[in-house]
Amino acid sequence: MRSCLIFSLFTALCLFIGYHAYFFIMPSVEINNQSGQLLTRVEVSLPNNNLVFDNIDPSKTMRIHHSTEQVDGEYIYRIRLSSGKQINGRCGYVTQDQYMKILALTVNNKHQVNCVE
Repeated sequence: MRSCLIFSLFTALCLFIGYHAYFFIMPSVEINNQSGQLLTRVEVSLPNNNLVFDNIDPSKTMRIHHSTEQVDGEYIYRIRLSSGKQINGRCGYVTQDQYMKILALTVNNKHQVNCVE
C-alpha cells in the first residue's frame, strides 16, 4: 500500500513537471494591451498557424502557445480596438523548431504596436 502511494505521488509530480515544462519550452505569442481600451480581436498569422485572441481588457496580457512546426516566415497581426480602429502590420520572424521563443506585441495608447522577440 505504501509503495502504491509513493508511486502515485511520484507519477503526479512527473506529470506536473512535464505539464509546466511543455509551456516553458513551446513558443508563444503574447499580447500586452496598454491602449487604454478593449482589444476586441487580435489575429496573429504564422506560416502554419492562425492565433486568435478575443477581448483583451486594458492593462491586461494574454498569451497563446503555438506549434514549432513552421515554415520560415513573418508574424502578421491584425488588431481591432473597441473604437473600431484596425491596426495591421508585420513583425518578427518565425522558423522551424524555435523553442522557448516569445513574440511580445504591445499596443500603446497612441495605437502603435511595439514588437519584441
